[in-house]
Amino acid sequence: MTITFYEKLPGGELRKISDRPWDEKVIQSLQSANYIYIDGKEYEMIEGRLNLDLYVFELLLVKAGSEEGGAEA
Repeated sequence: MTITFYEKLPGGELRKISDRPWDEKVIQSLQSANYIYIDGKEYEMIEGRLNLDLYVFELLLVKAGSEEGGAEA
């Protein structure tokens, strides 16, 4: 399965961060995590959507410590 990460920007726009192939074990670990590091930046995971048509799990993120939520980095 592929996971696609989107960052929700302060103005409400979405920015695609990356697509990554993940296996079932890594996807299951998302149930325990609230934050994720990608390319040296910390993001808070705020929403997920499973797109069965494309077999993609899409995650919506905001920068940690941003006004939308998250811990200070």
